[in-house]
Amino acid sequence: MNYKLFVGIDQSKLTIDVAVRTKQHHNSSDHRQFENNKKGFLAMMKWIKSFGDFSSDEILFCAEHTGIYSFRLSIFMNETKADFWLENALQIKRSCGLQRGKNDKADARVIAEYCFIHQHKVKLYSLPSKSLLAVKQLLAFRERLVKTVSALKITSGESKEFDADETGLIEKESRSLIKTNLKKIEIVNEKMLEIINADENLKGKFELTQSVHGIGKQTALFFLVYTNAFTSFDDPRKFACYCGIAPFEFSSGTSIRGKTRISHFGNKKLKSLLTMCALNTIKKENEFKIYYDRRINEGKSPMSTINILRNKLTSRIFAAIKRGTPYLSVLNQAA
Repeated sequence: MNYKLFVGIDQSKLTIDVAVRTKQHHNSSDHRQFENNKKGFLAMMKWIKSFGDFSSDEILFCAEHTGIYSFRLSIFMNETKADFWLENALQIKRSCGLQRGKNDKADARVIAEYCFIHQHKVKLYSLPSKSLLAVKQLLAFRERLVKTVSALKITSGESKEFDADETGLIEKESRSLIKTNLKKIEIVNEKMLEIINADENLKGKFELTQSVHGIGKQTALFFLVYTNAFTSFDDPRKFACYCGIAPFEFSSGTSIRGKTRISHFGNKKLKSLLTMCALNTIKKENEFKIYYDRRINEGKSPMSTINILRNKLTSRIFAAIKRGTPYLSVLNQAA
């Protein structure tokens, strides 16, 4: 790829700040702000053309992944077939060194600079299918409902500690709202399964993911969404790094000999789900429980063993997807 123009885009709810740089340098007219909608994106493209007669494959766009605020821009870039790089915000922040201030204009320039310096590591963004986008939106909505239910349970529990006239009312209304939200969660669950069953690609990968012992529907849904149906990650180690469960050595020279440890950075939701899955695998007799018991009897740390099981589960999921056949445990194969 021979990119000649690098465009950094800092996104917010209503606007986008855009900075442009060439291979040589920034210039005084390299920044402009636009609306965060299709009208603004078209104006941005018109402005970018003023920098020279560059072909579409000579321009690289880069933006931070900002969740829902990235959605409209991602769709526009997909429709125009632009080379678009959606990068982790922390990755960009840590690459730019010490900063003594912050504003949208400066952030856009930082992103453009990152885009230029790290162009050899570019990973062009591919918009998920309509079915997967629908599942992603529903899954996010489900998470909000689950948090609401948890908050209501806490409120109801706290009210019992006070002997007040309003306690009964709070408990009654909390139970009513909890019941309502639990029904909504069931409706969302059914809708997600309906969408997946109507898409042969998603249905196949969803079933293959659940073929691994310990992996349930919710975890399988998150795997589908966060791997973009297993197209954004090509091996389990990279995905383990993304989840924050991959172990890394901690040593330097002859004086520092720390324990191998996992990073605190990662997708905490996926890490939590994999932890629950790993704990479920050791409740009954199977290859995971045999492995866990053996390590514990050898005096190994329970938490480090659970982390190994998290990685084993991830590896088995990717193996099943790669082969296109359900995963068979060692015990099942022996039988």
